Amino acid sequence: MVMRKARDFAAEQWWRFLLGLQMLTLVNFTLLVITASDKLKVVIPVDYTSELVFILVPLGLLGAWLVGMILEKYVKFPQAQERAAKKRSPTWTETFEKLDKISAKLDALEEKIEKK
Repeated sequence: MVMRKARDFAAEQWWRFLLGLQMLTLVNFTLLVITASDKLKVVIPVDYTSELVFILVPLGLLGAWLVGMILEKYVKFPQAQERAAKKRSPTWTETFEKLDKISAKLDALEEKIEKK
């Protein structure tokens, strides 16, 4: 019981860390734009770093959102990810085995009822 609670606590903390890590990626991208701003100003005709940040960061966020939408709507990535997780999960495997047994018993019961 204690081990299960410790495992669940660790999993919750890991999930929170991953959510925070996603935000850190956005912060990292913003800092990258600021750091590379002097080199980007050669390519993009902008005078101030703040203008560059206000242009590139929203474009980067929009690009990330667009890639996510394409993965979701057209590639069906979340469904594929869920199927892969189900294949690796012993809980799902056990649940599907039990469901198959229940289904077989129901089929046998239906056959008995139809014979009467």
